[in-house]
Amino acid sequence: MDSNLPFENSKPIAEMTITEIVGALENVTRWIENERVREREARKVYDAVASEVESRVSTIRAYAERLLKANREKMAAFDGLLGTKQQPSQVGSRQGRTPAYLAEPKNLGEAILSVWQQDRFAEPLTTDELADAVKSIGYETSAAPASLKSSINQALAKLCKVGRVIRYRADGSMIDSKDKSSRARKYLAATRLPEGVIAE
Repeated sequence: MDSNLPFENSKPIAEMTITEIVGALENVTRWIENERVREREARKVYDAVASEVESRVSTIRAYAERLLKANREKMAAFDGLLGTKQQPSQVGSRQGRTPAYLAEPKNLGEAILSVWQQDRFAEPLTTDELADAVKSIGYETSAAPASLKSSINQALAKLCKVGRVIRYRADGSMIDSKDKSSRARKYLAATRLPEGVIAE
């Protein structure tokens, strides 16, 4: 597109005759209108692109919702992986009601997941906090604290691998599932993620 102004190739004004100056003045209106035409054409292109972008963004957001739904369904399908069986009372807790009774966890993995099914454990927890929490929901063990913490780390590794548990850094930011270098400081059940948040 030619970016030169229409008068750039004209002779210097000081060298123009009166007739040439008058002629140039008569062209000013036409020059301005030509620029306005270019502006209107550019706006049409912009409006078309903006409309297309909004449509594509809406489609992407709808796709994200489908991904979120599929993610939840697949996580539910993993219930039997670690011997976890969802109880009716547990469903109620996910909807914000603390069940009056929780069945005794069958294994450590189930105990860890059961912790986050109670409203008082709705936030990310450290392994030390989980060690105390699993006992509070009925998990019994005679293991020493250091041994229990080691077992919890192993169970968390399995749960994180299948997407049941999400890792967090010390600053509270979520760690991508593909990130193998960042050190996790806290953990949270994927079912506790805020509505609309998708684990990467």
